Amino acid sequence: MSNERKKVISIFGSPRHDGNSDTILHNVIKGVEAGGVDIERIFVRNLKVAPCNSCGGCWEKGICAIKDDMQKVYTKLVDADGIIVASPVYFMGVSAQLKAFIDRCQAFWARKYILNLSIRDGGRIANGFFIATAARTTGEGLFLGAVKTIKAFFHVLDTKYVGDMLCSGLEEKDAASKRKELLQQAFDIGKELLTMRN
Repeated sequence: MSNERKKVISIFGSPRHDGNSDTILHNVIKGVEAGGVDIERIFVRNLKVAPCNSCGGCWEKGICAIKDDMQKVYTKLVDADGIIVASPVYFMGVSAQLKAFIDRCQAFWARKYILNLSIRDGGRIANGFFIATAARTTGEGLFLGAVKTIKAFFHVLDTKYVGDMLCSGLEEKDAASKRKELLQQAFDIGKELLTMRN
């Protein structure tokens, strides 16, 4: 059995530094680290990511033709044993920055469904977890659009959607930091991330 340490990627999808989704994700990370797992932080707001332009380049080799910061991320996504994504909800979806990041994973879709190539070595399946925050407290399908987007993102990466924290009523920037039960829940999720089953 391999003694190689497990790796988790955490994706900060908010355009705002230290907002509510950041705060909750930081606490999940503390839980992951407490479990002895290596974790890398990716701040989408600090990356230069062009939107997918539907050029079709990835259909030939499964590699995105656009050269920007996404090229540094692709390998990390498929090497990880776990992926955690956090985003605020805007107009029933994830942030624009995160959506551009996700759209650029069309190259994985091409690998999987056009070229019939494997996504992960040995057919491994990673665990994926989603954190979403919203200012509103009610509303039909408040998180539905965002959840569907992340499920599609995970699916193309051969990552199982094992759960989520959908947190409403977080209007002020520091609202999550005042909700101790949310922070504890986030920490506990981090400790269990790689053993979760859905």
